[in-house]
Amino acid sequence: MGRFSTTAKLYLSHEDKPKELLFQWYEFKFGEKRAGEILAVFELNEVDPKTQQTESIFDLEEIEITPENFPPKLYITKLMKNKIYEIPDEIMPDLKSYEIDVMFWGLRECRPINFQSIQQAEVSIDCAGVRMTKAIKDVQKYPNFESTSTNSDTYKIIVSLPKDNNFWPHLSICCVQHRLFGMKEPIGNLVVTDLQKYITNNRNRNDKSIRQLALDADAATLDIQNKPLLKRETSMFERQISQIKTPYEKQQSTMSHNSLAQEDSVEKSEIQTQPSNDNDDKLESSIDSYQQLTTLDRSKRDQMEKSASWWSKYYASKAKLRLEKKTKHDLDEELQLSYNVYADFFEDESKVVTNQALILLNKAKKAFINLGKFGKKFERFAVNEFAHLADYSKIKSFIEESLDIIEIDHLKELTLLQTFDIIETELENINHYGGFNDCLEKFPLYKGKGTNRSDEKGDESRVYAKFKGKLRIHEITLDERRSTLGNISSSRRMSMYPVLFTAKRESDTEQRRDSHIHTNQEMSQLDLNHHPITLKCRLYIIKALLFRSWDASGKADPYIKILLDREVIIDDVKGRLYNTLEPVFGRCFEFELTIPQQSLLRIQLWDWDLTNFDDKIAETSIDIENRWFSCHRATCGLQKRYDSAGYNVWRDTKPPVVILHSLCQTVKLDLPVYATDFCSLTIGDVRFDCDPECIEFIKNTKSNDLLHRKVYHESPNEYLRQNTALAALHAWGKKINQKGALVSEHIECRSLVDPLRPDIEQGKLEMWLDIFPMSRPPSSAPVNITPLKPMPYQLRVTIWNTSNVELNDENFITGEKTSDIYVKAWILGEQDDGQQTDIHYRSLTGEGNFNWRFIFNFNYIDIEEKIVHEKKESVFQIGNTLRKLPPRIVIRVYDADLFVADDFLGECVLNLTHLPMGAKIAKKCKSDILLNSKHRALNLFVHKRVAGWWPMIAPRKSEEIRDTALLGGKVEAEFCLLRAEEAEKNPVGIGREAPQALDEPNRPKTSFLWFTSPWKTFRYVIWRNFRWTILIAVVIFIFVIFVLIALWTLPAELVKITLNTIFRTNTG
Repeated sequence: MGRFSTTAKLYLSHEDKPKELLFQWYEFKFGEKRAGEILAVFELNEVDPKTQQTESIFDLEEIEITPENFPPKLYITKLMKNKIYEIPDEIMPDLKSYEIDVMFWGLRECRPINFQSIQQAEVSIDCAGVRMTKAIKDVQKYPNFESTSTNSDTYKIIVSLPKDNNFWPHLSICCVQHRLFGMKEPIGNLVVTDLQKYITNNRNRNDKSIRQLALDADAATLDIQNKPLLKRETSMFERQISQIKTPYEKQQSTMSHNSLAQEDSVEKSEIQTQPSNDNDDKLESSIDSYQQLTTLDRSKRDQMEKSASWWSKYYASKAKLRLEKKTKHDLDEELQLSYNVYADFFEDESKVVTNQALILLNKAKKAFINLGKFGKKFERFAVNEFAHLADYSKIKSFIEESLDIIEIDHLKELTLLQTFDIIETELENINHYGGFNDCLEKFPLYKGKGTNRSDEKGDESRVYAKFKGKLRIHEITLDERRSTLGNISSSRRMSMYPVLFTAKRESDTEQRRDSHIHTNQEMSQLDLNHHPITLKCRLYIIKALLFRSWDASGKADPYIKILLDREVIIDDVKGRLYNTLEPVFGRCFEFELTIPQQSLLRIQLWDWDLTNFDDKIAETSIDIENRWFSCHRATCGLQKRYDSAGYNVWRDTKPPVVILHSLCQTVKLDLPVYATDFCSLTIGDVRFDCDPECIEFIKNTKSNDLLHRKVYHESPNEYLRQNTALAALHAWGKKINQKGALVSEHIECRSLVDPLRPDIEQGKLEMWLDIFPMSRPPSSAPVNITPLKPMPYQLRVTIWNTSNVELNDENFITGEKTSDIYVKAWILGEQDDGQQTDIHYRSLTGEGNFNWRFIFNFNYIDIEEKIVHEKKESVFQIGNTLRKLPPRIVIRVYDADLFVADDFLGECVLNLTHLPMGAKIAKKCKSDILLNSKHRALNLFVHKRVAGWWPMIAPRKSEEIRDTALLGGKVEAEFCLLRAEEAEKNPVGIGREAPQALDEPNRPKTSFLWFTSPWKTFRYVIWRNFRWTILIAVVIFIFVIFVLIALWTLPAELVKITLNTIFRTNTG
């Protein structure tokens, strides 16, 4: 099996030897793998050369090999060469008596071995030398162990264990199957190493809530159509249960000092393992601060609730979760800043937060939170003294801050609706619920080589079956042990071997105790092999998030498969979604199952392929049996408010009053006593108050305005009574039983894993599960979680003018600044629905005139405030790719260039749900309209039409220092939002086209394109700027021509004149 090496302590004959030797665990290995542990102590003594004998520290007493010393099951049949000695009493650890309760429930998730299914199986549990064995004759047909009230006592053993938990032995669970001809084949085994977690503080635990569940389960096993049989069996079961008294823990008058000490230590350990609640309380108070509703908020909430659906509740819960995260993030940033301030104040030279600093930060969190006003004053003082701390702060742009505040305001408005808990992990991982292992626990049995310890994670492929049962260990008092072992002859010392109780001794002991009905005894009353429980389940799958792609396009085509154990019951290949890694299913699957045959629910996601076999993406599994029997009531979550009508209608088959009444009967508490106005109730000495919001709603609302939350035939007092009982149920885990918190309404985000690679998470799945017994099936229809269909809208944007646009071009001839302005806008994307106006050429003042209309058609989801856009990204793509975008319109101003890329001059991003009011005139249009989050704004989906001037934020250029204005221009526009059917009745044209054509803009005569208008270029560019130069040049040119002509003709004229003079003289 393995080996280990150690060094023994050498004691010489002349040395003084210690009187105490401590046992120690030694780990032996097989190669490099861990093979086991052995508890031993080693002593090496010198042999006296004279006497040839060894002087040991303690005298060893030999044990004879006889049936009296070794029972038949441990009888040694081989010839022993070495002697066996008894461990000296002096080095034995101090012992305590414990009772180990083992409940054999059944085998689950059995897989075939060598292509043969497991039929007859036997489970044995070993602890400290005692073995308990239980067999199942037919695992496939009857997966539970046969149990009756007569043999259930054999599952209890009393054992003497060391006071030091480090010396406790391990517990082994082994399962074998019986083959033909008496062959036994191992199925798997598990070594439970952490027995301490199964210790209970006292015997009267809070497991009594299983009583009512057992009653419900027994009623559910019967045929609901056979009403006489159902009534008779239910009453018989109730009489059997009521024969045993179950006193409540708080009514016990005495409790031993040891049990109190153990309880305190356990509570302290639990507090240390759980995070501090101070931050959570501070966070909760900060989140609920905006829930102090004003009259306007109440009116707005009532209007929202009248038209709300389940998706409204979903997005309200998402909004609340997002606000909580943001508040927590801001709190952490504040604490980080506080730490840096205090560290610098006390001359901490390190500015980088090291591991020690993080530890100090965690320790200082609580102190900083409690400092209050003094801490804030001290912080401000330190910040003023150390100006360099500004480098640690995060600087955001004005636009980002404005959009963040707008989003926060929208989230706060959503939280006016009812919400539920969004759990970002599995429901079993919540500390309050303890994995729903309070009644049943599942132990994986590993087959083959490899680790099989409970404190180590083994390979799931080696698990061929899982043992389901329950272990409990509790200390028994000395009087109980004496009464139990009175007929047993006392030995010389306490043996470490446990003593198996007989049925008679256990019965005698139980008569002397103030006992209660144990969980294993209660559940043993249920013969589920012959009377299985039939349940109806409603599985709601909302959406999924996949972490990797499964197609060549980088997306996936997911669909859902639902299995019970290994049987496929739902294959929703027709409901597949195309080209998405964030599928929104919005599906409810309703099915029936039987316990124990079908106890494991498996939800799988598959990727659909056209030509190849479908690929399995990942899966998640839920143990329905554990949820059904858990005392946390994980069948149907408790809603935060009881409504008999509307979007928050009560889903459970029992109203809160009935649930609370049966719960008090289960744990033997006083029944709830309601006040005369039904606004409060008391259970014993504990008081529970109704939600003040419900009281205010009933008392201050007219009867006609109550119908969106309660049905007309329900009285206001009954409505308050139900909500008061619901408040008590929510506070049950805080005021009555801290370990019995009830599951509230929730959505759990379960991890999707591949069984072949269980350590790699493949995605997340948002879902919840409702479980109902067939004896009380749900009468209402399932909750409608069908994905919301987007509404078609048409946005008409008319661009009238621009002003103060930056002049980006310079004429190389004249040197004047101009810009060829045009406006471009889009909603879905520049390449998808981008539109632009014509060009206003040669704007000399930054003014542009357009009279141009944009038309944008889009689909919009109101509650989500998202625009839904579907398109094909490839010609060969099957189906469309869906994107969700915020409802924002982007308006940009460009300077058109002929041979190079156009220059970007300014941008205006407007949120259609929070559209700032534009200025009436251009002079009053400033950048604060976009940058100031407190500027007056409106929802275009409500007001439909708005017009005005809006600023254009200029882009920051390199090495340019701008002030906070960042103004790059102004645009005059008009927005008109219509539904698709309204737009069809009143059509308009794009640009300036008909119908409802727009007039041509009155642009100055200087607006033209020089390339196509040479005459205008000469007139408005050259002549306007070089008029006198041209005139002077013409005059000079004429004069020069005149001079040149004169110079050209002057010699001829002189010669002519001379000749005429000469010849005329001669003739004359």
